[in-house]
Parts: sequence; C-alpha cells; structure tokens
Amino acid sequence: MDLDALTAELRERVKRKREAGVYGPEVAKALEAPLPGGAPLPTDDGGDPLVALAAAVESEVAYDPRSRKPFIGPALTFARRALIGILRWYLHEIVHRQDRINEAALRALRVLSERESADIVGRVEALEEAKRREAIHQGAVHMDYELFAERFGGLESQVREQAERFVRRFAGCKRVLDIGSGRGTFLTLCKERGIGAYGVDLEERLVRRASDAGLEAYRLDAEEHLRSLPDGALDGIFAVHFAEHVLPGHLFEILRECKRTLRSGAYCIMATPNPSTLTVGADSFWLDPTHRKPLPPEALRFYLQISGFEPVEIETYNPSETRLSEDGLSGAALANVRLLNQTLFGDRDYAVIGRKP
Repeated sequence: MDLDALTAELRERVKRKREAGVYGPEVAKALEAPLPGGAPLPTDDGGDPLVALAAAVESEVAYDPRSRKPFIGPALTFARRALIGILRWYLHEIVHRQDRINEAALRALRVLSERESADIVGRVEALEEAKRREAIHQGAVHMDYELFAERFGGLESQVREQAERFVRRFAGCKRVLDIGSGRGTFLTLCKERGIGAYGVDLEERLVRRASDAGLEAYRLDAEEHLRSLPDGALDGIFAVHFAEHVLPGHLFEILRECKRTLRSGAYCIMATPNPSTLTVGADSFWLDPTHRKPLPPEALRFYLQISGFEPVEIETYNPSETRLSEDGLSGAALANVRLLNQTLFGDRDYAVIGRKP
C-alpha cells in the first residue's frame, strides 16, 4: 500500500468537503486549532531534525489548570496546580538528566565518527601508496628504458631487418598506428616507403628521440588513444613487443578497440617473444621487468580471432644463433637433435597477422 498516496488522497477529499461546506463550522474551527504539545515541529516542513529536536525540547507545554465546574471548581483548580508543580519539579530533574545523557552520547558519536573517518582515510591512503609502490617495483619505472632497449633490444640494423618483413602489408596506407613505437624503426621504414604512419609510446625519451628524427610520435597510452579515435579511422595497426606488457583481460579490450578503429580489410599485426622456444620462455623473456606473462602463438592468434579478426596467421622469425650441431648425425640421433634445436633454439619471435573482415 502506498501510504503517501493514500494520505494525499484523504487530504484532498477533506479539502473538497470543507470547501463544499459538508463539515460544519465547529469542525473547521477544531481543524484550525493548534495541536496539544506546542507548535508544529520544523521537521513537518522538511526542516533540520536537529534544530527541530532542540525547538521541541525547549518549547513550553501550555495547560490551563482552571476548572469551571460550580462548587468544586476552586478545589479542582488548586489540586491541579499543586500536582502540576510537583510533576514539573520531578520532570525537570528527569529532563535535565536526559539532557546530560544525550549530550554525552552525542559527543561519543562524534568522536567515533571522526575516528572512523580518519581511520578510513588513512587506510585508503595506505592502500593507494602500496599500489603505487607495487607498480613502481613491478614495472621498474625508474629504469633507463632507452638504455635497456639499446642493450637487449638488438642492434638497429637487426630491428630494421625484422620490421621490413611486415612493412609491405601496409603499402599505400595513409594512417598506420605503431603501438609502442620505441626507437622509431618501423616509422622510419614507413616514411621511406611513403606510408603514412605515426607512433605512440609511454617512454618519454624514446618519443623525443623519434620526434627529433622527424617522425610523428606521441607520448600517449595506447588504449586511451584508441578509445579517442572514431570508427574506421586507421589503415593499419602494428605493435612489436607490446602484447606481453599487458595482462590478457586488458589485451582483449585493446584488441576490440583495434578492430573498431580499423577500416575493413586493414591489417593488425602484433609481434611478441616466442615462448615456444624454451630459451626465450624460460630465460630471455624475463630480462624485461615490464613483461607480464608469455603469450604462446596459438593463444595470441585465438585472442585476435575472438576479437573479430579473420583470417589470422602466425609467422615466426629471428632464428636463434646458438644451435646444437647436426653434423655427422643420422637416424634417431639426428631426429632427436633437430627436435631439441626446434624446442630450445627455435625462432625467438613471432607475429600474428590478422585482418578486419
């Protein structure tokens, strides 16, 4: 039952009957008389309940003790006044004690409220600080990533040679996004071949280095940048050694944004270390402290497929320099050594190449 609606309806009916004269003047006079116990509380009009409480406590309760009955009237009046005096003294002491109790309780509640608020703020700040420090330690954000790329990312000539195998996929494109553009090797190749390309990276010095070389590069978060683009704004997306830096759930979101921002038929190419080669998955992959987890080739291909790319192919490259010698071997020994070479010293990187239908 909707009590508010029912009350409103009753009031409206009473109002209509009063206006129509159904009720006599006595009823109207009684309705307009103040209620016993003092004036209406401010809360009746939606006022502050604390102010209403103070006003109610401090208000005087009017009562006329006079009796108008013949003969016994004066005696009743005297008795009433005597009783009121006794009750006023007794109730005054009760109210005074209750005031002290209320005041103490209110102070205690305020202390508890302030203590709890301060405790919550302190705990939230401690959690935020712990999260910030965890991000710093896990990601090694204070590390000189430019120096790391120079030492462990391979020679510029090697990186260029590896990137050249993918540039042809973007021939004739006017707007290709290089996610994690790094030293700008892929952007340089695109510029030499007349392909319109730009890059985003979080490492400020690498972005500055690419910009100083005349390349279009910005210090931006890849996902935030993709979300800012309209549908079909890109002719292609290229990302080398980017997918292993984000967790799978985050990667799904990025891949969905990649598909949305690509035009139909455009390529999305993601290259990453190949953990199927055990010397990569068990060793060199973990050189970079910002790597989250290895991505087996079939897993990353599946990620692109469920994100809407079709077809998706896998291409491995960058063969290992160290291999077991197969000279002078034959039969089972040769097969075993070849299996070991493939498992331990296979191609160090792979790319998944997907197209938006």
